[in-house]
Amino acid sequence: MFNYFFTIAIFIALSSYQCYARVAPDFIKICPGQKSECLKSTVQETIPIFSKGIPSLNIEPIDPLKQDKVVVELPGGFKVELLNGTVTGFRNCIVDSVSYNDEEAEMKFHCNLTIKGKYKAKGQILIVSINGDGDAKIKITDVALMLKVKFEDVERDGEVYQEVKSYSLDYKNEGRVTFFLTNLFKGNPEISKAVLSFINENWRQLTEEFGKPVVDELVRLVFEVVKKFFTSIPKKELFVD
Repeated sequence: MFNYFFTIAIFIALSSYQCYARVAPDFIKICPGQKSECLKSTVQETIPIFSKGIPSLNIEPIDPLKQDKVVVELPGGFKVELLNGTVTGFRNCIVDSVSYNDEEAEMKFHCNLTIKGKYKAKGQILIVSINGDGDAKIKITDVALMLKVKFEDVERDGEVYQEVKSYSLDYKNEGRVTFFLTNLFKGNPEISKAVLSFINENWRQLTEEFGKPVVDELVRLVFEVVKKFFTSIPKKELFVD
């Protein structure tokens, strides 16, 4: 009889363990009290690992971040398409600060990012007419990203999840942006070289015109992955008062 009850007790204990088995990967650390310094160091440690993706949660890598097509159209008729694009560098972002309360988080980062792919561009930008189709590489050095994220608690199957409700982004180029573009003026390498030189000399004005739509799209793609992360892991495994 004792053995019978002992077996039942073990079964219940194992069942309870399985029911409450941790979903969050082992590299996710909790910061009691949500102290900013702990959050900053934890996020910094997490970024390189998270960037590789989390197969157990079907979370895709964000470094490299891949996108088949990004289109930017500006007033005046200028249009540029980036095809088969990849973005690298997120895994090496430096965390400047992190703060969190139960409904909102604020994060500041510095990143060096590289965008590669094919491009098509047509129209006038600044004072230059472009009709190009070739290879593209854009190096973004020391870009500061300021993110605000709003959360909401959602209950599913008896568990509370803190999901991303909305986010906003500000950014500032504290370094510079360098363009490497081939065939900017179809069939004329000399003009293409001159146009590329002009673009790089006036990179700040150029990025002020079309940089925000590109950065917004990159952050949108990253946050699709971030949203999946918070949707997949119960709040109690991420946040402790």
